[in-house]
Amino acid sequence: MTMPTTAEWICTRCGSTNRRLVPETATRAEDVCVSCHARHELEPDSRPVRWRARPKAR
Repeated sequence: MTMPTTAEWICTRCGSTNRRLVPETATRAEDVCVSCHARHELEPDSRPVRWRARPKAR
């Protein structure tokens, strides 16, 4: 069983910090900003908790 880990990311539109639980083995995720509702694609960054966010095309 894989344990979830926290993916923390910064919204590219409004700058809000967001968090999402993802499987420990995840290399990609998608999420929506809790403040402005912009959709993002997420990828792990060099720091384990911080993930890179890119705006998601509609």
